[in-house]
Amino acid sequence: MTINLPENPVEKLGISYSFPDWIIEYWIEKLGLTEAEKLCSWFNQSPSIDLRINPLKISIEEVETAIKNTGISVSRISQLPQALRLTGAVGQIQKLPGYKEGWWSVQDSSAQLVSYLLNPQPGEIIIDACAAPGGKTTHIAELMGDNGKIFAIDKTASRLKKLEQNAERLQLKSISISTGDSRNLPQFINKADRVLLDVPCSGLGTLHRRADARWRQTLENIQELAKLQSELLETAAKWVNPGGVLVYATCTIYPLENEGIIEEFLTNNSEWEIEPPTVDFIVSPCTEGWIKVWPHREQMDGFFMVKLKRKKSSSGLTI
Repeated sequence: MTINLPENPVEKLGISYSFPDWIIEYWIEKLGLTEAEKLCSWFNQSPSIDLRINPLKISIEEVETAIKNTGISVSRISQLPQALRLTGAVGQIQKLPGYKEGWWSVQDSSAQLVSYLLNPQPGEIIIDACAAPGGKTTHIAELMGDNGKIFAIDKTASRLKKLEQNAERLQLKSISISTGDSRNLPQFINKADRVLLDVPCSGLGTLHRRADARWRQTLENIQELAKLQSELLETAAKWVNPGGVLVYATCTIYPLENEGIIEEFLTNNSEWEIEPPTVDFIVSPCTEGWIKVWPHREQMDGFFMVKLKRKKSSSGLTI
């Protein structure tokens, strides 16, 4: 990628934002100076807290009222039917009404979008390939009415413990938890109606929550992550039945981990294609069919997500 920039892009912005130059350079190239400044400002704000209401237990109106009665500022998030946003002082999150009862989970709005894009249906077999700590896994179960089978896989047993605790708190029964490296689980080949692959990534869409990531991540680290992401996608794609779908997602806005991975995968796998979301999806897709959430535009964490469909031939067989 060729970048034509002023010698010091940070100075050109007119203010020091405490970001590495290589990150600033990409944002300016992609967004222009004005929007890059807005994005930097957004990442330097304190994050809000979004909740995802568990509709199997309670209505959003009831949770909204209960939290407002504690004096906390609560607002709805447009077009996200399960989402509430808390602003201002919140205190210990576990002490809010309904936590122990499983009324809600903490999950940013952009992360909620991923499960809506997957669009799980009751009775299906779903695999969440990098599941821990389980926010999307439990959301999938809620969207399915807890009716079906979700295999939640992660290679870190300690992080899966959090998923197990949340599934129990939310009283979800459709989730089966397994420890393992998703690059080496042949037993799942052609077993799933839908697969969610929310891969390990640089986290460059969540720099307001993980401020250290702006200095911890380097282009070299990201190249290593991209290799892992590509390996995971190639393997998880084999789990999907003909005609099934796979959603690839990251919480980064850097193209090497997003567009680059998908373009390479589609070049090497002609039986797969992008399935754009419906026209009324919460965030409009790019012309290529994938969704890139820019935080300063959507007021939520930066995310990338794309729905891939495994084609069938006219006879119903895989191409």
